[in-house]
Amino acid sequence: MDSWQDVASAYQAAVLDAIPVRWRLAETPAPSVKDVRDIPVKCGLLTEKQLAITEQEATQLVSELRNGSLTAVEATEAFCARAAIAHQCVNCLTGYFYEESIARAAALDAILKDTGKPVGPLHGLPIAIKVGHGGPRWTTFEHGLGTQQLTSKLKDTFELEGKAGTFGLMAWRDNKGQRDASIVKLLKAAGGMLLETVSNLWGRTKNPFNRDFSAGGSSGGDGALVAMHGSPFCPSTDIGGSIRAPATFNGLYGIRPTSERIPKTGLLTPVLGQISIKVSCGPTCHSVRDLGLLTKLLLTHYDYIGFDPTAAPLAWRDKVEVQDKLVFGVLRTDGCVTPQPPVARALSELVESVKAAGHKVIEMDPPFDLWEASQVTWKLYFQTGAKEVRDMIISAGEPTLPNFSWYLDTFKIQALTVPELFQLNAKQAAYKRQFARAWSDTKDLTGSGRPIDGLLCPCAPSAGFPHDFPVWWGYFSIWNLLDHPSVIMPLKTFQIDPILDAKNMDYVPTVCSLCFSFLCSGFFTDDPQLWSNQPVCVQIVKPPYKDEELIAVAAEVDKIYNGSTSQG
Repeated sequence: MDSWQDVASAYQAAVLDAIPVRWRLAETPAPSVKDVRDIPVKCGLLTEKQLAITEQEATQLVSELRNGSLTAVEATEAFCARAAIAHQCVNCLTGYFYEESIARAAALDAILKDTGKPVGPLHGLPIAIKVGHGGPRWTTFEHGLGTQQLTSKLKDTFELEGKAGTFGLMAWRDNKGQRDASIVKLLKAAGGMLLETVSNLWGRTKNPFNRDFSAGGSSGGDGALVAMHGSPFCPSTDIGGSIRAPATFNGLYGIRPTSERIPKTGLLTPVLGQISIKVSCGPTCHSVRDLGLLTKLLLTHYDYIGFDPTAAPLAWRDKVEVQDKLVFGVLRTDGCVTPQPPVARALSELVESVKAAGHKVIEMDPPFDLWEASQVTWKLYFQTGAKEVRDMIISAGEPTLPNFSWYLDTFKIQALTVPELFQLNAKQAAYKRQFARAWSDTKDLTGSGRPIDGLLCPCAPSAGFPHDFPVWWGYFSIWNLLDHPSVIMPLKTFQIDPILDAKNMDYVPTVCSLCFSFLCSGFFTDDPQLWSNQPVCVQIVKPPYKDEELIAVAAEVDKIYNGSTSQG
């Protein structure tokens, strides 16, 4: 029997071998090259037109594809080429299906030429999709949803008929999809082309801003690929931050919609019966306008694929009222791990910009202990003590990744009894009631007579993390526990400054200082220049089912800070 290392090497080599010779770099970037975002531009393998195509937002591409000024074949060629180059730089793919993609693109072009009608709202748009913990895959969809499907790294989470869905697990390496997941069916019906993360099977995905840093998990391949413009967007999944972490650490827009509005049939997971904290699905992309386009598609899935029993078929509200004068809450710290200087300064800078635009901001504190809530969250994730995952790892003979073991140990994960599970579910319900009450009570503080219009808060305590560092997920996972939709927005002009953002040497996390000692023991001080290239983002939150209002409010904040003028 081959060792797990031999199996992993073979699977990783197969992805590289599938890349056409004309798109292979003469040599891969040296380890000393940290920022690789400009390699697709400078390598000379893409034409000027291909570069122009891949720099566009999804909304603009869809417009051109639907009116025929850009062909699906042209878009497919461009994104397949750029994705191939991105993979050679940051290891972000788990599959590459160029021939299938081109064939489907040509079919879509023929349909548009013959009928004069595009196929769906995403006619011919190339899409990279997670098919588990492995990465995006480019493939061709029926019904014209997208031009290709590149499976993004680490999380091949969507079941895709006839294609491998590994969830990054060696034990699932030969797992073939028996049907398309609901999200895949939706993308196909809409005309799309299906074209950190680290796992033993697929290897480590690197951050294109700094390859010594994580791309975020677990949809890190999605984030790295979109940041390298190898796909206009990726539909990622999020049960603890897996849309928002890659968006944060790759300087992208992302949204975790209310989970109850997302169809979940066909999503791969080794813990299928865990329904206390439900997975959501949303895009990582390049603008708020694209967030609006793609989130509307996901949340109106019933128009394309019919009823899915895992999602509430709520109507999308195109017209939502946004007040001229908004009131925001700001949550500067969760009381567990205080954000480091650049993250804190960025949030303060945004707050001042919002105030200068004529809006109001009020300071807020968590209405309950978020360290205790984090322990509840992790125990609900692994109600069986992670037995399913542990057994699969053992059966394949692969080692457990150190970070995974660290989290299980830190949060004392063990199999729950039924009474213990009931108690945790009751705590979760109590947290939801407390937070809803706290949000409603802000009407007494806003001066508008209504509660706050949105909550501004950090995404993570740091702008990035070196590989293999345990990350504090609390700023992401609390919104999974409460099922509040949240948007990640990059602060495009903010620049980390090693002097302005020098580490406070007196800093100690509020709780669990031993567990998170990496945040205060030389972290960010040994070489502050390491962080100088990292993007910084902010998180914007609304109550459940207010996804449309969230995007509208995010568009206003984006206009204030980044100068964007359209939400789509």
